[in-house]
Amino acid sequence: MELTDRRVLLNSTVIAQPVGDEMVLLDLRTERYFGLDSVGTRIWQLLAEHQSTRAVYDRLLCEFDVAPAELTSDLDELLAELSSTGLVQITDAADVA
Repeated sequence: MELTDRRVLLNSTVIAQPVGDEMVLLDLRTERYFGLDSVGTRIWQLLAEHQSTRAVYDRLLCEFDVAPAELTSDLDELLAELSSTGLVQITDAADVA
């Protein structure tokens, strides 16, 4: 399974606060809280640094003992959740000028 390179922008109305090895997100627009476990927190941190799903995938593959297909599936699932709740905006990397 191949990962599609996409650009992910964190919503500017979201405040992220680390709590231990986890992350609490507050969307100021909706006043809803969200929680990320340690792996989700690492993904959030990498998205803030790189914005590219390919770069995030490559780093996670080096940092965690995970099969590439499983990582692709898990990353896609988390990104879909973050996008559906409005915490991030996802575009194809080719669509970005």
